[in-house]
Amino acid sequence: MSGKSIKTRVFNISQYEINPKTGEDLHFNESNIKNGLSYKSIKEWTYVCHDKDTYSEKDEIKGDGKAGEPKGKHWHIVERCDRAVEIVSLANWFGVPPNQIEIPRGRGAFLDCVEYLTHESEKEQALGKHRYSDEEITSNFDWRRRLLERDELRLKYGADLTKQEQIRYDIIYNGLSLKEAQERDPLYYMDNFKRLKDLRHEYIRNLNVPESRLNFYICGAGGQGKGVASRALARALFPEMKDGIYYEVGQENAGFEKYDGEPVVIWHDKRAIDLLTECKGRGNVFNIFDTHPSDSVVNIKYGSIKLVNQVNIVNFQSYNEFLDGLAGEYTAKDGTKQFAEDKGQSYRRFPVIIPLRFNDMDILLSKYFAGLSEDPTEYKYWKRICGSFARVRQICKNNELLAREYEAKLLDGLADKSWELLQNEQQLSDEEIRILLID
Repeated sequence: MSGKSIKTRVFNISQYEINPKTGEDLHFNESNIKNGLSYKSIKEWTYVCHDKDTYSEKDEIKGDGKAGEPKGKHWHIVERCDRAVEIVSLANWFGVPPNQIEIPRGRGAFLDCVEYLTHESEKEQALGKHRYSDEEITSNFDWRRRLLERDELRLKYGADLTKQEQIRYDIIYNGLSLKEAQERDPLYYMDNFKRLKDLRHEYIRNLNVPESRLNFYICGAGGQGKGVASRALARALFPEMKDGIYYEVGQENAGFEKYDGEPVVIWHDKRAIDLLTECKGRGNVFNIFDTHPSDSVVNIKYGSIKLVNQVNIVNFQSYNEFLDGLAGEYTAKDGTKQFAEDKGQSYRRFPVIIPLRFNDMDILLSKYFAGLSEDPTEYKYWKRICGSFARVRQICKNNELLAREYEAKLLDGLADKSWELLQNEQQLSDEEIRILLID
């Protein structure tokens, strides 16, 4: 290797102190290594003195030495530079011929060379090589920790992946969210957002929709804190989660372009006609709000995305107006007239309704879901709560922790009661189903 124009960032040096064949003094020792490592371009380095190696039978066949006899004292140095450096320059830095500098190839080559320094691999041990201890290795970084981390990553991914490849793998196979990807590598996220978003959407498309879905309707006059109540309810339903709980539709004209699989979807300021128009028809609306969904897909720019949320929270007009409107007659965006359907279709999808007032609120539970009525339009009062989400926010101002504490108190017990109500939804027994099918 002439080394004149070849450049590399990772290199491996192997050099004897005394030529084992000629006995010539090669004028190489640890001082050469320290001198070479003084160059600032070298960012990571590791070296070891191999003074306990012996010749193998293969070495003897090649004529390098008699099997079992000790090899001469030699050094192995592994380095990584912050830029590509010419081989001839490296040779001058360390005082070795250019042909003693090896350029490792392949992914993970740097750590492969580091691992070789101890002869710890199964391959080297199978050849009968001496196992050098960790204490004999000199390095400017925690090489052992790096090898252990690499082993863990190889078990997880099955190969040596770059950090960026790990992010992509974790998004599509392990459910890494876009926010988590951004936190892991902000610059990579910024430069590759569309690609990462497409991978995330592919992951979500392969998820199963939940077996059951819980829908809430929050209503009240303007300024009574419907948005605040919706977010507080989402947090109450998933108290184990710190963030990524809800996705808000309707804030600043936001659609589902950035939906990231959040368990709660909050539909802000949505009239019945808004949902019927945006979701392209009553059938799609009823699918999205089905308490036992089979599929839920919404359109986004250049495609669609599956909704895998367990909860929907809608807030706006009076609940009777909203639920009657979902099942009522309306004119579609293309001008065709859609006739009214049984309004029980819409009421059966909203087991919990929360009307807000200035000083208190009601919690209404579906008597149909509770098994107390065959009429899905009937609700009963579960409790009346004295307090106001709007007032909590007015008083607490920027004290977010205290505001959330009081919001949680206002909703105390509602989460458990709501999940229980969904589980108690009227279901026909096997015998009742058989009778109906026979009839």
